[in-house]
Amino acid sequence: MKINISSIIRDHWKTLRRADSKSLSYYDLLLFYGAPTLLAGFFYWEAMALTRDAYNVSITFFGIFIALMLNIQVAIFGIFQRRWESPTDKRLAEIQSRQAAARRTLLTELNANVSYVVLVCVISLFSVLLFYVQDWKNGVPPAVTVFFYGHFLLTLLMVVKRAHALFQKEYRDTPA
Repeated sequence: MKINISSIIRDHWKTLRRADSKSLSYYDLLLFYGAPTLLAGFFYWEAMALTRDAYNVSITFFGIFIALMLNIQVAIFGIFQRRWESPTDKRLAEIQSRQAAARRTLLTELNANVSYVVLVCVISLFSVLLFYVQDWKNGVPPAVTVFFYGHFLLTLLMVVKRAHALFQKEYRDTPA
């Protein structure tokens, strides 16, 4: 099916594993899903409302980030396509091979995270657009919107951290 998003979600969840044991990190799950859920629950129980302007800004916000994240994916793909010449020294070639494997892993995880952020933005955009059109100011819609913002921002921080690590490696490993 052309719109099956399960692989995006599955690949993103694979990045939420502990580095030492490769088991799912419950801390990460609590952080990325639990914290936004608690914030959304607080918004719901306190009967907080959002204005039409808040939804209008959210539509713009998520729309812009969809475009930005897709551009980041193009940059990641450019790095992925880059080929390095193998050194003639066997030891140096082995070191370069390990570095290439680490880079490939980081690129794969970063791509999964960016794809997931795009997916979150698309779902958020559709939701806030619906809330805007229906003029839902309180109840579940504001809580859902707050959840999406919280989840998006935390996941974006993870993307920024991984992109930083990737680009730092590129800058460090690029010959002068």
